[in-house]
Parts: sequence; C-alpha cells; structure tokens
Amino acid sequence: MRYSKANLMTSIISPVGRGVFAFATPMPRPRRWEWIVIALVAVIVLVYLPIVARKTVAHGFGDVQVFFRAGWAIWTGYPLYEVTDGHDWTYHYPPTFALLMGPFANPLPGYPQPAWAMPYAASVAVWYVLNFLCLILSLHLWAGALERFASVQARPGFWQGWWMLRLGPLLMLLPYIGAGLERGQPSPLLLLLIVAFFVLHIERRTVPASLALALAITIKMFPIALALFPLLRRDWRFLFCTAGWCVLLLIGLPILCVGPAATLELYRAMWTDHLAGIISGSMSTRIASEISPGAMNSLSIGSVLARIAAGDAFYSSPLPVWASAIQFLFDAAIVAAIAALGHGSFWNLRGAQPAIGYPLLVVGAVLFAAVPLMIAVAKPHYATFVAPLLAVLIIEEWRRAGRQAASGRLVVWALIALIAMATLELPLWNWTKIAGPMTWALLLLGPSSLSLIRRSAIMSKAPAAGIVSG
Repeated sequence: MRYSKANLMTSIISPVGRGVFAFATPMPRPRRWEWIVIALVAVIVLVYLPIVARKTVAHGFGDVQVFFRAGWAIWTGYPLYEVTDGHDWTYHYPPTFALLMGPFANPLPGYPQPAWAMPYAASVAVWYVLNFLCLILSLHLWAGALERFASVQARPGFWQGWWMLRLGPLLMLLPYIGAGLERGQPSPLLLLLIVAFFVLHIERRTVPASLALALAITIKMFPIALALFPLLRRDWRFLFCTAGWCVLLLIGLPILCVGPAATLELYRAMWTDHLAGIISGSMSTRIASEISPGAMNSLSIGSVLARIAAGDAFYSSPLPVWASAIQFLFDAAIVAAIAALGHGSFWNLRGAQPAIGYPLLVVGAVLFAAVPLMIAVAKPHYATFVAPLLAVLIIEEWRRAGRQAASGRLVVWALIALIAMATLELPLWNWTKIAGPMTWALLLLGPSSLSLIRRSAIMSKAPAAGIVSG
C-alpha cells in the first residue's frame, strides 16, 4: 500500500490523539467559587505575560534565549555548542531540540534576523503561552487517567472534586511553575509528553507511547529513566520502539536537516564539551558556572549537602567528589526502592506481568516527582514534575476520608513549599537559603509516596462508590 505524506502523518498523529484524549473527561459547568479560582489563575497568567516579556526581551533575563539562539545557530551553520546568549551561557541539549526551535530563532547581535523566524518579542510571548497550554492540558489528561484507573469519579465542585483534581496541583506548585514560565524552561512541554507516555502506555498503544517518551528524551535526556518501567516488565517491544524513535529523532532528523558530517560533529561537540563533564561531575569551570550545581536554588540532595558543607553557595566549580557519590547513592536508592516496593504491583520478576493500570500511574508519579532531588543541576522549575504525584495524593486523601474534600495535610504542605520558595527571594538569614528548604519540602512527600507504591494494587480495586461527596 502506498502512503502520501499526509497519510503517513495521520497514521502517527491519529493514534496519539485517540489515546490521549480518551481521558479528557467532560468539563462540568463551573460554580461561583470555581469561577473565582479560574478567573484568578487567568489574571495571574495574563498579568505575568507582560512581566515575563519585559524581563526577557528588555533585560535579557531567563533561559529562553539559550534555546532560541540554538535554533538560530543550527539552521544557519553557526557552531551550536559555542553560540552564547546574553549571559554568555551555552546550549547543553541534543541538537534535535535546537532544530525544533527554528521558528523561534534569535540571532547573535550583528547578524540578520532570519525571514523564517518570528521576532524575538513575539517568540517569547508564543513560547510562554504554548508552555502554559501544555501545563493545563497535561494536568487535565493526568486527572482524567486517575479518575479512570483509580476507580474514582471526581464530582463537580472545586472543593469536592473535578476542579480540585486539576487545579489543586497547579495552585500548590504555583511559585515553582511560575519560576519555570518566567525563565522560559520547557518543563510544561516535558510534563505533557510524560503524561502522554503514561496514558498511552496504559492503553497499550505502544507506538505513540514510545514516541511521546522519545520526544521527551530529545528535549532533555533525563526522561530516559522512565524506561525503567517497561524494562522491569520485560516489555521488549516497547523498548525497541522507543529506541527506534530515538534513533530517528536524535540521529535521523539531524542528518536529514544538516547532513551526516555536521551531525557527527554536533554530537562530538556535545559530548566532549558538555555532556561528559556534566555526567561525570568533573565539568569545566565555564560549564559549572552556567549550570551552577552549588547555587542557592539547586534542589538535589548532593547540591544541598555540598552547600551546607561549604557554608555558602558556589557557582564556578562542580560538586565535590563526595557529594557526587552521595547523589549517585541516593538516586540508586530511589530506583531500588521503587523496584522493590513495586514488585507484584506493576511488575513481576517471574511469570506473567500484572495488568497494567493504576499502579503504574503511582510509581510513575513518584519517580518523576523525585527528579528534582536526583539531578545535580535541578532548579526550582523542576518541581513542576511533582504535579502528577500531588494529584495522586489528592485521590488517596479522598479515599482515606471517604469524601471529596480538600486535604488539610496537602494544604499545609503547600504552605511549607511556598515558604521554602520565598526564602530565596526574601532578605532572610543566609543559612536559610544554604540549607535548601525546598529540598526538604520535597522530601516530606517521600514516606507517603513510597507507601502508596506497595498499596496501589489493592487501592486500584476499590469501587468508585467508596468515594462520596461531602
């Protein structure tokens, strides 16, 4: 059978749309309090946009210029891993993401603006709105998946159901999500791709699910850790498809756009100048100053411990060897705990694998929420990845209380997280920042999160009637 380009794209996109939007439960008519909350969120978004545009366009703040300049460099032949933004920062990610940034291309001073790219100010606004829409869509799709696979039907009413499950995680993480939107980081886009991966994977749509995971890996490499789940389940077909998509996106697309020789040089430069040092921890002074693993706002366990030991933040040197070792052991412990506690729940060592469903959503949310603690260069916007876990905890609080109402424990945690974020901005004692309160706030979610993994198989069988509105 012969396919046109249109038929080929339809065969790829259509399964993705059918699988993801199957979880898009109907939106109930908002009530008075819900309208107030929705209006408040809309005002924050609309007011924040000109602030972001002014800080980014007029003053050059944020990280977005790195991505836009990378889009200009790779499409004009300028060395991708040497081009810098207004802060003299360089690009650290795979070349594929830079290719996708072509419409946002922003040239170095003195170079002409490409005719095929948007003006810089328009690019900043479009990128901001695009990321916010990705955030809202990912929260909605994740909540729909939880409703279906946790056997819980969220009832209308913000304080008692549908809107709480979707807007609750957003409100609890608003300072962190706002930090990512302000900096122009693609965290919401990554969140949407990861949510799509889990939703499609549970629906056993292997090809589009593996495509979503591969796209996330092409933006930032760490989502490859999520391959742990199909690996434990010995889902070789999924792993093969993911590897195929990665080869196509990371190698095939650059070869098609810039040629084989240029692609080989791009990856050589990425590895030798950036990635090798970041992975090993023995990065150069320049790279360390750009990603700042010892900065006040670094969230990882190793970063916090190194900062406490030094008595202050450090910006132009990598983590000490002992801190990198502790970070590695912490990461290994998290993965081992998830695998051990999840045995019999979402995977089996021998015999047939358990039915895929709610337990996989739980372990996926736990692992993704641990990412800010596991990556040495994680900054506050990485807390965006905690949103799926908060939605799971909301569901489980409903199950424990027997009614769909706001959780006092989660409200207290949100206040702690807000105070932790505020310590970076307020003129308080320096030690409050050195101690990394945001890291400890995230660690508070650990015990309840890990206990959910072991209990998730039983909880997934709880009837929807057990959750009542109060």
